[in-house]
Amino acid sequence: MTPSMFARQPLSLRTTIIVLIMALILMWMDSKNPEWFTPLRNTSQAAMQPIYEFSLLPSYVEHWASGRLQSKEALRRENVQLKSQLIHAQAKLQQQDHVLAQNARLQGILSTTTSEQFDLNLAQVIGTDTNPVKQIVVLNKGVKDGVEVGQTVIDEAGILGQIITVYPNTSRLMLITDEQQSVSVKVKRTGQRAIVTGKGLPTSLNLNYVFKSSDMRVGDELISSGLGGRIPAGYHVGRVARIKDTQADNFRDIDVTPAANFIDNAYVLILQDKMVDADPEQ
Repeated sequence: MTPSMFARQPLSLRTTIIVLIMALILMWMDSKNPEWFTPLRNTSQAAMQPIYEFSLLPSYVEHWASGRLQSKEALRRENVQLKSQLIHAQAKLQQQDHVLAQNARLQGILSTTTSEQFDLNLAQVIGTDTNPVKQIVVLNKGVKDGVEVGQTVIDEAGILGQIITVYPNTSRLMLITDEQQSVSVKVKRTGQRAIVTGKGLPTSLNLNYVFKSSDMRVGDELISSGLGGRIPAGYHVGRVARIKDTQADNFRDIDVTPAANFIDNAYVLILQDKMVDADPEQ
């Protein structure tokens, strides 16, 4: 390339060629004496460091965002797992509380004492009557266990009702809360006699045939009187909860809170006549 031809080249091309020639010269000199260019090399590398860091910024942002998403997802999964464990633990505690309550109630029933006239046959409530209006439950004891129609059933707190039907392995118990059931009672404080009848509710009974002039108070305890021989005397029936005088007749309108537990009666006691041992000489 002659000088005249070089002069006719565009300025940008000439500049590029000059820079390339200088670069080649510098590279040759650096290969021969690298220590000459060490300060310049260090300075250029330091100047380029911010550019390198800026070029890596998108990668840093992507890594940070990915880490945040993974952290949130891990926390969410851990939170779901902990909630599941908590629900399982609460369910087990509920079952444990139920078992403890049942055991405590069963111990109370088994510790119930009665007169020497009766044996106590522990039975379990296994169902209810098909008629939802009737206050009848099914027990897991029947003829094979010595259960008979008319036997009285109690729990640890008071009278529940009477056996009305017996089968080989089961029986049906009509509760005193049934509208067709009644119990002859007396007021423990005064000895006054009256009749308690069911209202079809497990939490309330009626006390009938009590005159307005009678000495009756809220809180009075009612026990079975044994009148008529249907239900043995001396068992708790309930307490007077409310007394209301009406103008319709001479009797009081009295509500009674049952002594027995008619809501959670899983286990009950059937009162059965004691078996008389035969005379060994006969």
